[in-house]
Formats: sequence, structure tokens, C-alpha cells
Amino acid sequence: MQRLKGLAIAVLLAVSISATAQEESGQELTTVRITNGEWPPYLGRDEPGYGVASRIVTRAFERAGYEVEYGFFPWSRSLYLARQGKWDGAAVWLPSEQRFRDFYVSEPVIFTEYVFFHRRDMNFDWDMPADLSDYRIGLTQDYDYGKVIETVVDLELVRTETVSSDRLNFEKLIAGRIDLFPMDRIVGQRILEEQFSRKERKKITWHPHPVRLDRLRLLLSREVPENAERMEAFNEALREMRKNGEIEEILVRELGRVPTP
Repeated sequence: MQRLKGLAIAVLLAVSISATAQEESGQELTTVRITNGEWPPYLGRDEPGYGVASRIVTRAFERAGYEVEYGFFPWSRSLYLARQGKWDGAAVWLPSEQRFRDFYVSEPVIFTEYVFFHRRDMNFDWDMPADLSDYRIGLTQDYDYGKVIETVVDLELVRTETVSSDRLNFEKLIAGRIDLFPMDRIVGQRILEEQFSRKERKKITWHPHPVRLDRLRLLLSREVPENAERMEAFNEALREMRKNGEIEEILVRELGRVPTP
């Protein structure tokens, strides 16, 4: 009995010392709350690890001594909640002048590539915006498509039709109601595989020339005082993951390839 009592005291003392040391060293995990959205396989509530990009964000924060809590919202609300500091940040976004003003912007988390999807029976080739003249291009609401699409729209070289979802654009493409649909190649393939029949998928292909190459980044709100320090720690962890091959390992395991800038 005396031996058990002594053992209990020793365990309590060890826990006390460990907790004190953890407080003094700053190693106690704190939670970073990040808004998220639906963009499989990069982001998604039902994806393993909440998506490939989320998995990289989570791992980098873990290396820096933080836990991550994700909240899933429509894209505009996701950005709003993070900008206002109601959530700590948002994953993952393109940088812009306005976002640099509102957020601490990380180093690139993941690289993505937009291409033109088109019907396989349409003879299509392009190299420069002028080559897109007179095509009907489908766009999805609230997406930023970059300079190529901005140029052809501003110069009125093409006709565009905007709908509320990527699925609707693929339906229109299969039906021949639009000619081209710019979309991230991996996300587009995922949508076709999961939401369309094999017969429908066989009607669609994509052109290898990229419409845009993106570097998606984590945003942390400037309204949250701790975020400057968090971003510094996150970037350091991200650089180490890229250096030691951990990011490449995640991408190959989840996507089968490593998207490059």
C-alpha cells in the first residue's frame, strides 16, 4: 500500500513538472481556427484530412506547435469571416493587393493548373488569347480566372456564360451549349469521374496549354493580434516540409503527381 502511495505521488509530481515545463517552453498546443470550402480533392469536408491542401496546412501548423480547427462555409462567407477576424484565417486562396492589405499571406501551400476543357469532337488548339476568338466560354460564379480570360472578355473576343456551379458548366459542355470551360485540371477530372457517366466523360478532354498557373496560399487575418507570429512559424514549417520532401510525399500519395509552378 505504501509503495502504491509513493508511486501515485511520483506520477503526480512528474505530470506537474511536465506541465510546468510545457508552459515555460511555450510548447502547449493552441488552436488556430481556419475557414475552408468545397474544392475536392484540394479542400473538402468529406475529403481525407479535409483535402490535400488542408492536410499540408494542418501538418505545417502541427510542426509549429498548433492545432487546427476547420469551419466549412460558402466561399464569400469563408473569406468574410476570416477578414473580420471572426475566424483566424482562410485556406487556401490566391493573393491579391486587397488580400495583402487584409491578411498575412503565406508562402505557397500548393500549386494548381487551370486548363480549357472541351468536347473531344471539337478540333481545338490555342496558344494566345487571340486564338480564342468567337468561342463560347463557360464560367462559374465568384471564380477568378486570371489574365487570359480577363483579356478576351475585355476585348470582346469571346462570348461568356456564367452559371452557379462547375457541374452545370460540364453539363453545358457535354450538351454542346458552350465550347470551352476553364477549370483546374485535377478538380475538373474529379468532378467528371464522380458526377458523370463513363459515356459522358468520354466526350470531354482538355488542352495541355495552361490558362493559368496558381500558387495558393494560407491567409491569416490582420485583425487577430497573434497572427503575425503564427504566420512566421507557419512559413518556417512549410519551408522545412518542402525541403525534406514531406509536401511532395503528401501530393504523390493523394494526387499521384506533384503539381509544379
